[in-house]
Amino acid sequence: MTSVRFQPGQSGNPAGRPKGIPTKAQKYRAAIEDHVEDIIKALVRQAKAGDVSAASLLLSRALPPLRPESQAQSIQATATSLVERAEEITAATLAGEIPSSVAADLMGVLSGLARVTEVEDLAKRMDELEDRMK
Repeated sequence: MTSVRFQPGQSGNPAGRPKGIPTKAQKYRAAIEDHVEDIIKALVRQAKAGDVSAASLLLSRALPPLRPESQAQSIQATATSLVERAEEITAATLAGEIPSSVAADLMGVLSGLARVTEVEDLAKRMDELEDRMK
């Protein structure tokens, strides 16, 4: 048996799927469309009767997943440089004063601040160079 090889970059079906031909997912949706309400009612009954799988399925589809929320934390910040601030955050984390997830968030904030500061410094240096060239 010989196999047909397509040339690289050339589609095996250049015309694509013919219009009006449903995908498998569309066929399945159409098959249960008239029964969705009954299916949901049955799942609710099963969940109320203690079926954890039914409850999990219903909740996963009806409610967005919970996201972790950080409580506001304060640390004694006496540092002025970004490096010193990062060291304070690290020390507070290692001392158990703040959770590591909060430390990661704070380090992300410092990283953003560092990028903004870097761009601002670069813009000032470019302005100075342009002034010198004039």
